[in-house]
Amino acid sequence: MSTNSLSHRIVAAFTLLTAVVAGLFAVAIVVFINQSEIQLVAEGMNRQLDVIVSTALPDTPPYLGPELSLFRSAGGDDSMLPTWLRGLSPGFREIKFDGVDWHVLVRDVDDQRYILVLDQIEFEQREDMLYIAASTGFVLSVLAAFLIGTGTAHRVIAPVIRLAGQVQHRDQLLPLAPPLAADYPANEVGQLALAFDNTLNQLRQALDRERLFTSDVSHELRTPLMVIASTCELLLETLPPTARERVQLERIQHAADEMRELVETFLWLARGTGSAGHQASSSSLIEIAEEQLRRWRPEAIKRGLQLDFTPIDDDARRYPTPMLRAVLSNLLRNALHYTDCGSVRLELLNNGFRVIDTGAGIPEAQRLSVFSPFVRGDQTRGDGVGIGLSLVQRICAQQGWQIQLTEADGGGCDFRVFLH
Repeated sequence: MSTNSLSHRIVAAFTLLTAVVAGLFAVAIVVFINQSEIQLVAEGMNRQLDVIVSTALPDTPPYLGPELSLFRSAGGDDSMLPTWLRGLSPGFREIKFDGVDWHVLVRDVDDQRYILVLDQIEFEQREDMLYIAASTGFVLSVLAAFLIGTGTAHRVIAPVIRLAGQVQHRDQLLPLAPPLAADYPANEVGQLALAFDNTLNQLRQALDRERLFTSDVSHELRTPLMVIASTCELLLETLPPTARERVQLERIQHAADEMRELVETFLWLARGTGSAGHQASSSSLIEIAEEQLRRWRPEAIKRGLQLDFTPIDDDARRYPTPMLRAVLSNLLRNALHYTDCGSVRLELLNNGFRVIDTGAGIPEAQRLSVFSPFVRGDQTRGDGVGIGLSLVQRICAQQGWQIQLTEADGGGCDFRVFLH
């Protein structure tokens, strides 16, 4: 059980409250009984001494109760008394002598001093029994509070744990999922279940809208893209190999193919991680890297930037082509867009790649937010809407990849993507 769990705090509060109340009650009982017993002892000894004074004869020893002793002196002469009883003033007191506690009552009557002494052994035995009883009661109270608190916390938390399990179940996102509030009474847990029902209904509606949108976009864009691609193929077949138009047609054909793959990528992202394995094609990292370098090198030259490439030996591992292309393309485009001078470097690693630029960089406080939708690093540059890095983050999350953003040496951004 976690130290910060609600059930642990309930048990701790229940036990602590009982410990405080039981402790105070036990201390109050001990103090009250101890004071009452001392008062009763003093009253009993005074009554006993009254009887002794009123009935005692000079040469006849008085009757004394158990554990009682009587000492007398006349005319203020204490020499006949034990040394530990000399020089006492009248009244009741406790005296410790020879390792034993004594109750001592001193009274002066008609120039005669009477000292009544009571051994406290029996009294102390009763006190010890009282302390044991109070301590046992305290321990049993705390133990009972812990057990009752544990059971109560379990009963209180059990509906919440059950509700959490129901909310986390993947079937709750299905359109026909039963409402949660129907399983709970109209108390606080029932209100929480009702709030979850309302939120889950809104989430289902949003997911339905996204699925419908991506499906409609995918369906509606496929036909014009196929028309563009087929038209380019026909024109390329009719043009001679040296015609200048072939370059433009090949660029159009290549852009149409990329757009078709992007449509498929968005559709897979909308469907969720369950369709991550149904990719149309796969490629190695170096193949996609070289392809994107050919694509973005003209843009780098146009901006007066140097586009560097650090390859590695291809390890022959394959990755989903549309996903890897979208990640690498967006990172290179973002780096070129936000770099005014210097260079952009693509560096392949054994477990991924890096895109490093010499731009202005992103402040540390904003590095996490740039992966959110519609957030841009520099609001004053270009006409982007801030979805490129968000798309990269979504693809990496779906594929099980990791992306990190740090500051490059000398300024700029250093994006690292770990593919496995």
